Formats: sequence, structure tokens, C-alpha cells
Amino acid sequence: MKKLAIVLALLIGQLVQAQNTEFVNYFKNKKAKLIMANVSVLPSSKTLLAKQNIDLSQLAKQYLLDNLTELKLSNVDLKLVHTYQSLIGTHYQFSQTYLGSNIYQSNIKITINNNGQVINIVNDLVDLRNINLPTSAISTNQIWAFDGTKLVVANKQIVGNKEQYFDLDNQLLFENIKSLKAGKDTNALVKIFNPDPLTTARSEYVAPYLNYNKQDTPSLNNERKILMLNLKLDSIGNFIAENNYVLVKDIMGPKAAPFSISTKDSLVVTRNTDIFKQEMALFHIHQYQMYIQSLGFNNLKKQLWVDPLGDFGENSRFEFSTENPYVLLGIGGIPDAEDADVITHEYTHAIGFYIAPNTIDGEERIGIDEGNCDIMAVLYSRKLSDYNWRKVFNWDGNQTWNGRTTLNNKNYVDDFVMERYSLSAIWSGAVTDFAEQIGIDTTVSLLLTAMASYQTNMTIPQFAQLFIQADSILYNKYHYGPIKNSFFNRKIINSVSVDEIMDKSFIKILNSEGFALGNENLTVQLPSNQKFDVSFVDLQGKTVFTATHQINDFSIEPSVLTKGLYIMNIAIGNKTFNYKVTKF
Repeated sequence: MKKLAIVLALLIGQLVQAQNTEFVNYFKNKKAKLIMANVSVLPSSKTLLAKQNIDLSQLAKQYLLDNLTELKLSNVDLKLVHTYQSLIGTHYQFSQTYLGSNIYQSNIKITINNNGQVINIVNDLVDLRNINLPTSAISTNQIWAFDGTKLVVANKQIVGNKEQYFDLDNQLLFENIKSLKAGKDTNALVKIFNPDPLTTARSEYVAPYLNYNKQDTPSLNNERKILMLNLKLDSIGNFIAENNYVLVKDIMGPKAAPFSISTKDSLVVTRNTDIFKQEMALFHIHQYQMYIQSLGFNNLKKQLWVDPLGDFGENSRFEFSTENPYVLLGIGGIPDAEDADVITHEYTHAIGFYIAPNTIDGEERIGIDEGNCDIMAVLYSRKLSDYNWRKVFNWDGNQTWNGRTTLNNKNYVDDFVMERYSLSAIWSGAVTDFAEQIGIDTTVSLLLTAMASYQTNMTIPQFAQLFIQADSILYNKYHYGPIKNSFFNRKIINSVSVDEIMDKSFIKILNSEGFALGNENLTVQLPSNQKFDVSFVDLQGKTVFTATHQINDFSIEPSVLTKGLYIMNIAIGNKTFNYKVTKF
């Protein structure tokens, strides 16, 4: 069988068109540029507290058109493709157009804070100056493709999880894989792994905690934990394999129908069942969502298709080539759905896609994504146990492979290899080096905030700068020391590589914890008789409270704000300072 497979592969390979070398090399070497900024896009006549009716996306677009040399060209324009509201501002992604049509992998993202100031730009535009450009527009179903020297017309074709682009002579220019590997609700009692049997047993992969060809054993089944699983009910009142964030579907791989079970029957099953694997995916993705929502990330509430038995091999992956993205979990070796690390890793790919779609291009950019998925997987497990927590895939990463680890000594200079998993280890190692020191919740908040500035062809040093910037804005640089030291030790940054955005050391914020709990007034104090304005903005960018012309200090009662996460803006003269405020 193996010999026959090899012969067939060779025959098929001869029929596959090779990609155009010029395009492949251009996209392989394309790098985004990061610009750290602090400039207002508001008209001079508009103040901080009178900007609610301004369309910031149009101001952002005009700012880019006025200031970037790549856009100072006839027939070149920008088209808004995605908007995302994060804790630090609004992130607008634009695609570059020529004669009204998009240019492939030519994008720019600009972040504007709640005061109308540009704080960062990630530029992955192509520069068409000094190029002999076409003069005729193309049809609506075509795009432009640029290889560094010429702009050509390209037609797109979807084949499985691949986007393929062909020229007008039907020659393959390049292809892009759109895949990244790795009613009324009620609660039902289940017994599943939380997060995996080795972590809860605090054991290495040794007897009696072996896979034993996926069979039930007393030792493994004893590591199941009693948990409450959030599920939907169908029209006749049966439990079905669905909740607000997961829809179990039989997409690929072995046939395994999503369960439908009467509420009178038990959902407690052993690990060697299809239902067990479906319950694992349903539970851990739901818990992940509940966790990030508790941190204030409430705009990522989407339902994802998941096939917990979606591949005969060990090829778990996140697919985003279709209208409905989905996760497939493999059953080869140790079944992937039995390890929460695999589930949360793949789900983080989906979260990154929700936050910043159309940005997953470039090997180093994908390496950052893989690193973030490993970080979120181990931090999710760390919330449950400290045992061997920096290993990724504690249970799945045995028998047929060794998994990965964030406990390594790799650095960005000496260990740089343009390969996504090698790069991901550098990034995940750097972040998990300081995660316990600054706090798991803080690390996750910074990570998800920085992800909002994702852009195509981004590099690890650029993402590190955005991570530091998020800490500067959200936490007044409180964690700057350990974060900077880790990035410096990993040779990701040379020294203090990020502009110090603003000095807030003279402002005191008192009773923030008591305010969050509803017990004390939140107080702002300044050391001298300076006038200042205060406003509170929610995560949708809406100003919910303002207080103007305060002197020396200001207090607000907990009852003024409803439950949620806010950015408190303090405007003093021509400077504005931002603070994260929580109300439970």
C-alpha cells in the first residue's frame, strides 16, 4: 500500500502547477512596518468631550492618505475592511486599492484611542511608485497581485483549504493555505478531563497513565472530574451538542454524529466514547469564553463549528477558508479532544481570527499566532494546576510525538529560523517567562489587546512593542520592568525600544479595588491646582460619563457606572491619560 501511494503521489505531483517563483519569493520576504505614534486626527475645533458624532474611520483613512508615501499616487486608495474595538481604542484595517480593485496582501491597520489619537500603525502596503502600472480597471471578481516589480490581474479559485491565484493565461501565480494547525441553555452533569489526565494525576506519561490504544482503563477514567456542562435543548427537550460558543458538527474524518440525549438520561460517559470528546470541546471552549469575558473581552461571542473527531490522523487545525470557520480535532495517537491544551490552542486561532481577520499571511506572522495559541493553552491550564504547566499538550504530546514547551532558552537572534513553530517557541517562551510574575489575568489581557493590532507580515519585535504599548496604556507601565527584561533577554528588543507614550506618575488613582466591588468612591488626585476633564468610555467606544473643569481631585460613586470594563480618560491641557477601570 505504501509503494502504491508513493507512485500515485508522484503522478499527481506532475499534474500540479508550480507557483510563480517571483511571487513566492516576494511574499516570503515581505515585512510589515510598525509606526508608534501619538498624534490626534480630530479637527482642531473638536475637544475630547465633543467628538461623539465624528466618523473616526474617515479621519483615520484621510490621515493615512495624507501621510504615507505609498498612498500618494493617482488611482491608489484605501477601503475599510474591518473594525475592532479593544481596551485601548479602535483598530481600523484598510486594504489598498488600485483603480478601485483590491491589491492582494496589501493592507494597513491604524489604531486610534478613545481621545482621537493615533497610537500605532502597522503598514503592509505595497509601494507602486516608479512602477509601470496598468491603465484599465479590472472586473469586480478579480484582484491585483504585485511581485515587487509589476502589477498583474489575478483570478481567485478556492480548492479545499487553499486560495489559488491565476493570471489571465491560467498560470498559477501563488497559493495561500487558509488553515492553521493546531434554544434555551441549561446545565448537564458530565465527567471529563480538566484539563487532562496527566496534569490532574501529576504524572509523567508512564504506566498506568498510558493511552493503551484509546481503551478505557481505571486509572484514566478515575481522572475524569465532575463538572457542569452548558448545553442547548432541542425542540422536544433533549440535550444536544451545542451551546452559545460551540456547535459540534460531523465535518470530516470518521462518522461521529453529534449527540442528542434525553434530559432523563446520563451524559456521564467514559473516555473511549465519541460523546466524551464532544463534551470536552463543548466544556473547555465555553470555559475559555467565560474566562476572557470576565476580563472584559465581551465582543468575541461567536459560535464556532467544531468536529471533535475530524481527522483520522493527528492533524488538528483551524480552517478559515469557508464562510463558517471551523476546528477539526484528530483522533490519531492520543485523541486530541482529550487534551484541553489542544482545544484551547485551536480555539485561540479562532479568537485571533475574530479579532483581526484578513491578517494571517507571512511565516513569522503565523509564528506569532502559533505562539499566542501555545501561550493561551498553557495559561488556561495554569489556572487549573501548576503541574508541568509550561508544557503544551501535556496528554496529547506523548506516544507519537513530544508536544511542545514554552520552557526554553531560544532567542530571536541566535535561534532565528524562518519556520513558524521555531519562531512560536521564542515568542511563547518570552511571554510565559513573566506570566506568573505579572499575573495570568494581566498577561491574557495584554495579549488579547495587542492582538487587535495584528497585521499581515508582522514580526515578533513589532508585536512585542505592541504588547508593551498595551501595558503602558492599560496599566500605566506598571509591568514594564519584567516584560522588557524578558524581551531583552530573548533578544527580541535591544533596550527600551518603545516610545514612552506619556508620564502619568504625578496622577494618583485611589480606591480602584473598592470601586470595582461597589464599596468605595473612585478618586483622582493631582498634586497642584490644575484643571482637568474626566470621561469614562465603555468597550463599544461610547462615552457614558463626563466631568469637566475639575481641580485637584475628583470622585465618582460606584452606582454611576453599570457592571463592565471602562477606560477613564483624564485630559490636562493638551495631554490625555488613560486608565482601565472595572466595575463588578
